[in-house]
Amino acid sequence: MPELPEVETMRRIVERELTDLRLSSIQLRLPKLLRGSPLPTLDPLLGRTVTGARRRAKVLVTDWSDGLSLLAHFKLAGQLAVERPDGRRSVAGHPVPNPSGVYPHKATHLLLEFDDGTTLFHSDIRQFGWLRLMETDDVEAALEAFGFGPEGVGSDAITAGQLGQRLARRRIPVKQALLDQGIVAGLGNIYVDEALHRANLHPARPANSVVGGELNRLHEAIGWALERGIEQGGATIVHQRAHPRDGFPAAHGREGEPCLACGGPIAKTRVGGRGTYLCPNCQPVA
Repeated sequence: MPELPEVETMRRIVERELTDLRLSSIQLRLPKLLRGSPLPTLDPLLGRTVTGARRRAKVLVTDWSDGLSLLAHFKLAGQLAVERPDGRRSVAGHPVPNPSGVYPHKATHLLLEFDDGTTLFHSDIRQFGWLRLMETDDVEAALEAFGFGPEGVGSDAITAGQLGQRLARRRIPVKQALLDQGIVAGLGNIYVDEALHRANLHPARPANSVVGGELNRLHEAIGWALERGIEQGGATIVHQRAHPRDGFPAAHGREGEPCLACGGPIAKTRVGGRGTYLCPNCQPVA
């Protein structure tokens, strides 16, 4: 987390709240956020306006006037918040800082203030995320270098055929394969657990064993899980416990709670080194 739904929610917040606003001040409290950035300072953004926002996998791209773009990857614990002059706040990503709490938080490392009084707060309690400022003309090549696979949802979403071709080459557990951004871009731990639960597939199944009807179920379940996450503005997971809304998440973060499909207890295990939630009844090993 943040995964595709959380970053897509961030994109929508930026596009809705910041487009056409002019940047008046920058406070970068953690300079290492710019590690690897083609432009080593954010100062060139001063006086420019936001022209739009886009997303590729888990990378948020904010485009600015006169040909500059800011890429952001929020990694495990990044959060984006935008506060308008009237106090209205839009937040997406990690639940810390408290979305209804005081900003800036001690984990807030970047503040962008706009000429109408709107402020963007970029927070990251783990400090794993990064920012990269570059010429807009260089963005596509920078994104291509990550080797992302097809998106998990949207007009250019992965097809069942593409998913099958990618999984057929992997003998590792299907959960581990789905976390590979070169197979499906944007999937992470939460939404892989949800997709496998909906598809009734055990996460330790060899990826290349998922074929036929099971493959079609998994393909449908990936799109379903991501769409549900986007509808909710991202899943709510606090201290590794889910706070479901309308039955979602159904598995992740619900250890010991009843499965919404069969009533049996949700279990937690580890697959590929990642904490993994499943229903042993609905997702048998074989």
